[in-house]
Amino acid sequence: MATRFSRALYAVYANPLATGEEAMHAWYEDVHVPDSLALGLFTCVRRYRASDPASRVRFLTLWSAEYPDLDAALAAVRPVAESLRAKGRIHVVQEVVFQHFLFLEGVDRESASPSPASLTTLHACWARPETTLRFFAWLAALAPDEAPLAHYASIARYAVPGGGKGLALLESEADTAKLAAAWQALAEPGLPPFGPPTPIFRGGSPAPGPPPEPLPRDAELARWKPAWAAQWTALGAARTR
Repeated sequence: MATRFSRALYAVYANPLATGEEAMHAWYEDVHVPDSLALGLFTCVRRYRASDPASRVRFLTLWSAEYPDLDAALAAVRPVAESLRAKGRIHVVQEVVFQHFLFLEGVDRESASPSPASLTTLHACWARPETTLRFFAWLAALAPDEAPLAHYASIARYAVPGGGKGLALLESEADTAKLAAAWQALAEPGLPPFGPPTPIFRGGSPAPGPPPEPLPRDAELARWKPAWAAQWTALGAARTR
């Protein structure tokens, strides 16, 4: 089945540096996104702001492409990204909290709208990849025509093959406060412990974020729900090549 959800997804969770949000947005919109699309690194870019002001990550960028696996993605993207850095096109305007390539597992529902206003991300515990099977089983057991899934026009599942890090993208036109309330009893709020990232640049990002969090212990996992639900508001329409 044809789908607008790409085979590969590069998820970047970031916060602006002291230069501020305006510098970060200007670099993305005027430099980084046009460069990446024009050079064929990605086919579509969607940017989001966290709806919860208490979130430890304020912005999420989802880069879409058709790479078949991680080796192919890094082989295509890394040399071009490093060339852009050498040319001064990579501006240090953000702290990258986490970044990783994931690959499409399946599309459960798809809207005709290319840029819904709201996004819910559901994560397994990314620092413990073995939680991914439980995460997808939990998601599959939710009633598709009842709350909270009834609020969403599109649902797509991504993961790191062989390495876990399950992720579901759920798109909606509903208010993010309403969506957060719908998940309150089912999922942990916000973002999970991430574990080690997959940076594009060799040696890490130009402005890396905090060090990886310690791996959660079994006792912690036993207390947590099977997923983390974070709410995001779209920053304009998707940008495509």
